Amino acid sequence: MRLFLLYVACFLLVVCYVNMFPLWVWLRGQLGAGPWTGRLPVLVTLVVLLLSLASAFQRFRKGIRVHFIFLVLGIGVAFLALAVPNPHVPIKRIHVAEYIILSLLVRFALSHRLQGNRLVLFTALVTLLFGIHDEMIQGLDPLRYYGWRDMIVNGLAGCGGALLGHGLRFFETASAHDADHEPRRPVSPGLAFFSVMLFAAVGWLVVALYEQRGGAVSVTSLLPLACLGLIITVRYPEVVADSREHHGLQTVFWLALGLMIYPVLINVAGIRFV
Repeated sequence: MRLFLLYVACFLLVVCYVNMFPLWVWLRGQLGAGPWTGRLPVLVTLVVLLLSLASAFQRFRKGIRVHFIFLVLGIGVAFLALAVPNPHVPIKRIHVAEYIILSLLVRFALSHRLQGNRLVLFTALVTLLFGIHDEMIQGLDPLRYYGWRDMIVNGLAGCGGALLGHGLRFFETASAHDADHEPRRPVSPGLAFFSVMLFAAVGWLVVALYEQRGGAVSVTSLLPLACLGLIITVRYPEVVADSREHHGLQTVFWLALGLMIYPVLINVAGIRFV
């Protein structure tokens, strides 16, 4: 239940991000259309990164081993994410700071079951999926719109945050150093294949919804994700139900399947998706 509530908190943070747009519009009205308005999201991101560096040096002085290589990589990916948004809509760069923060909350939730490299990997993947949910929620809002470029920003920022969290060794247990060396059952080739195909089906849905904005959503958009969800449930029930052995895959599975809610809402409720 605690883990479930943590993931609910992650989703609510995403909803909060979606509804912060009026705040940024208000700030733009207060600051005017000058250069500082466009630089504000960059400054917020820089503050987040500087706080990360300050935390790293503080932890280092306390004798906590810090992975500075991952820290530098995380900062580099964050700057790459800042370069992706449309330069004519600079406010979109605020996604970078938002999703770095979200990735740390995701890392905290996942750290109850995962450690080491698996924690880094699934922090990035889960944050990416939350970023796709973000954009689909925006598509349901008549004042917002659904865009693939923001998903890339969200995903890159989530990856940067995952690297930063690992570099700072946030939420690691005492045995985290041995987490990648302890014997564990390897992922079967079949499960690895269907996991990759699950993300391919998510990509199919993402593109299909983008192409069908403003109208009804075709059933074929949902079929790949629905079929893979059924196959994984039947062939690998432990992934769906086991919150310990396959916790990372389980979280990815349910977040991916949850994306089907949006096209169903569009068709059933007649919501205009933009």
